[in-house]
Formats: sequence, structure tokens, C-alpha cells
Amino acid sequence: MSPRAKDFVIGASLVLATIVWGANNTTIGYLVDPAHGGWPAFWTTGSRMFVAGLILLGLVRWTTWFGPHRETAPEVSRALWLRGAPLFIGWAAGFAWACKYTPVSHASLYLAASPIWGLLLEERPRLDQESIRKYFAALLALSGIIVLFWPKLLVTEAGDNKWIGDLIAFAASWSWTIYSRESRRLSDRISGMTYTAHTAWRASLLMVPFVAWEFTRELPRLESNLIGWQFFSIFAGTIVGLGIWNNALRYWPTSRALLFNNLIPIFTMLWAWSCLNEPMTSTFWLAMGLVITGVVIGLAPWRKKQGE
Repeated sequence: MSPRAKDFVIGASLVLATIVWGANNTTIGYLVDPAHGGWPAFWTTGSRMFVAGLILLGLVRWTTWFGPHRETAPEVSRALWLRGAPLFIGWAAGFAWACKYTPVSHASLYLAASPIWGLLLEERPRLDQESIRKYFAALLALSGIIVLFWPKLLVTEAGDNKWIGDLIAFAASWSWTIYSRESRRLSDRISGMTYTAHTAWRASLLMVPFVAWEFTRELPRLESNLIGWQFFSIFAGTIVGLGIWNNALRYWPTSRALLFNNLIPIFTMLWAWSCLNEPMTSTFWLAMGLVITGVVIGLAPWRKKQGE
């Protein structure tokens, strides 16, 4: 396959992943929203990661669908425990927590700013035109986040804490960026699907104490429709979406792949509007316009560099 054809296939697969993730984000929002499922965030995330991790681990070990099986080296396993799994918890459980306080489309928009964080982590600031352009792009993306976040601070009703969800979503976007960088760092030692499988089940085990703490406060309602949506999230959002994502990171630098994150809040908004009756606000569209403009300015023209 020619390089251009390979790039087209990778790009098309990432578009598919963003559509799936939009639906998955809406599903998570439905499960944890007190007005709908009301599930605890760590239980929602941990149970999904445990089942998805075991399924992926079985597919990687006992089939050749994702290439020949290779044993995980001890130093890679250590990195998965110390960095991959905790970062997985940071963005996955963080997103679920955020959806308890803020609309799912808003939480998704914070993750859309992650290409800027990835870009800033890949290159240190320099006194030249390129560096100024990239940091200007970061300022635009940050402006979009402020547009989304500021109205929450102006609410004066007693007990209103919706801003907490935005703060958690912002932190989750950084965790997602670093998780993706870690996936790319290990891409020559472990395949994308294997990385997803191992970080998923490890994350679920690390979350057991937090799930136990949640159970002392509230138990999830194990209704058939909620369990069905959870299984949709397991297969669509985790196995399909993350499998595509981590595979793409074997061939593209993190900042380029993260560019496709711009599509996620659009699809999330459409899914949330059609399934959860979430309104399309002018504030959301303005914030998304600033974030996407910042990302495009920061990454275009994109040039592939040696060693990325």
C-alpha cells in the first residue's frame, strides 16, 4: 500500500472512531446522569474497562486478527501499570465524573483541545515564527475553554457546582493527551490493540478501591436497558474506538492523530441533541469555533518530522 493510500485508510478509520466516540460519550452521559441512569462514575468506567480489557486480551492472545501474539516485556508491563493504566483512569473516569455536572457535549469539547496540549508537549517554546504561531493557537483554544467555563462561574445560585464538571473535563483532556503520547512511545514494543487491552484491565483493577467507596454511598441500578447501553459502550467506545486510535498512533505522531478529536464534540453534540434532548447553545458553538481554529492554526501546515 502506498503512503498516500495508507494515510487515507488511517484518516478514514479515525473519522469512524470519532463517530463511534460521539455515540459512546452520549451513552456515558446517559449512564451517569442522575436524571437518567445515575450510575457511579468509577463503577461505570471500571466495569466497562474490565470486560473490554478481557475481551481484547483474549482476541490478542488467541487470534491473529491483530497480528502475531508477543509476550509483554517486563519493562513494558511496568510502564503499563505506572503510566498507561493511571492515565487511562484519568481521562476515562474523569470524563464520566465531568458528565455528572456538565453537559456531555461540553465535556467532549474540553477533550477536543487535546491536540494543542499534545503539540505543546512535543515542542518547547522558541523565539521564532513557528513557535509563536503554535502558542497563539494554544491561546485561541484556551480562549474557547474560557468561553465555555466562564458562565459557570457567574452562576450565583446556592449549591450550584456545575463548574466542577468543566474543571474535571479540562484535567481529563490532559490525561488523554499524555495517555496517547504514552501509547505512541510504546508503539514499537506493543501493538495498539494490546496496549488498549492491557491498560484497560489494569485500570479496572486499580479502580476497585474507588468502586468499593462508591458502593458505600450508592449502588448502581442494574436495569436491563442500562446494562445494554454499557455493553454498547464496551464494544463501540472501548474496543472499536480505542483499538482504531492506538493503531493509528503506530503510524502518525500524537499531534496529527489528535487533530481528529475536533470531530468528536460535533458528533457528541448531534448524538446528545437527538438522544438526550441536549440543547445546542450559542456558547457551545462559539467555544468550539475557537478551539477548532486554534487546533487548525497550531497544526497546519502539518509537517511530518523524523523521529515522530
